[in-house]
Formats: sequence, structure tokens, C-alpha cells
Amino acid sequence: MTNIAASCQCGQLKFEAESDPVLELVCHCRDCQDALQADFANIAFFKMGESQVEGELAEKIYLAESGNETCRQYCVQCDTVMFDRSEGFPNLLGVSVSQLQAPYISRPTCHVFVRDKKAGVVIPDGVKQYETGIT
Repeated sequence: MTNIAASCQCGQLKFEAESDPVLELVCHCRDCQDALQADFANIAFFKMGESQVEGELAEKIYLAESGNETCRQYCVQCDTVMFDRSEGFPNLLGVSVSQLQAPYISRPTCHVFVRDKKAGVVIPDGVKQYETGIT
């Protein structure tokens, strides 16, 4: 059985999954850039029934271009953005890959919203790209 774990910077907010993610992607949309104060978000999506979250969190709601609400959840103590819950993926919990602990190895299968990609960000050859969301 797979055991994947993540935690925020201070360790108060924790995540565990019993199985590998069903999808890992890199999102270049402006909402992700704003939420993480970064060039992009690398997110691994896990089945809700196969993952657990412990700790106190807060959230900020974004209205995605698709019209779906996306909720970014973060630690109330250290403000580390940990989770992404989207109406577009109702049974999945997105976890910020930067918070996943070894031995997890990042393997994004696609990049989305590449039209908003920051100059200088390189997408590896052969990785599927979408101008907007996954179609």
C-alpha cells in the first residue's frame, strides 16, 4: 500500500493518502500564480475517500474561468497553501506538490493554462499542454 504524506511549513496541517494521485498537473493560470505567489502551481490530485487531512485550515475562494469555484486551503498558523478543492474535480483533493514529502517523486502529466505561462518558465519536451483547462 502506498503511503504519501505532506505537511505545512510549521507541521500543524497534515495530509496522508493511501494511494498514488490520479492526476498531477502544472497550472499556469493567474489564480494559481496569485494564490501561491509563484510562477505556477504543481498539484497532485488524490481521491477524497483515500486521503485524510488533519489540522486547522482556512480558505480563499476563487471563481475559475470555467465558472467553477476553486477553494485554496492553507494553514491558519503559517499560511502555507496546501490544498485545492475544485467544483471541476468534485471527488478529488489537490495537494501542492511542493509540500509532499519524500519519497514522493513529481511526475506531472500535463501543463494547463499555458497561455498565462510566465516568460522564462520552460515546459519539458513531450509533456502535454493545454492553452486553457483540460479538454
